[in-house]
Amino acid sequence: METTSQIEQLWPIAAFFIILVIMLIGMLLLSYVLGPKTKSRAKHTPYESGVISVDDNRTRFTNHFFLYAIFFVIFDLETIFLFAWVIAFDEVGWAGFIEACIFITILLAALVYLWRIGALELKKRHEPSRSRRAS
Repeated sequence: METTSQIEQLWPIAAFFIILVIMLIGMLLLSYVLGPKTKSRAKHTPYESGVISVDDNRTRFTNHFFLYAIFFVIFDLETIFLFAWVIAFDEVGWAGFIEACIFITILLAALVYLWRIGALELKKRHEPSRSRRAS
């Protein structure tokens, strides 16, 4: 009896993964069949973030790109925490409301701190390393 109950509970998950794998294989096959078949020199050139990577290209990126990504992830995760609080609003009551207010206050303090130290300002644009050496 218990084994039948477990199978009944797990079949939707198994069906989901089977359908997922079938869709994945189908999309890969469709892109292979319908995709362009041209061969050119540019097709095999690495291209990432708008920069064509060649031996002569010595563009260096400063860390502000990394900082923007980290700030986004941090504040995005905090939004998820606030969303969970909103869903459980009836259960947490006033104690939960006070905790959420403290949480938002800490977030605002962190944002003001980042703003005051200039971490949100785009100080330098990326430039080729040759022009930095020349200056």
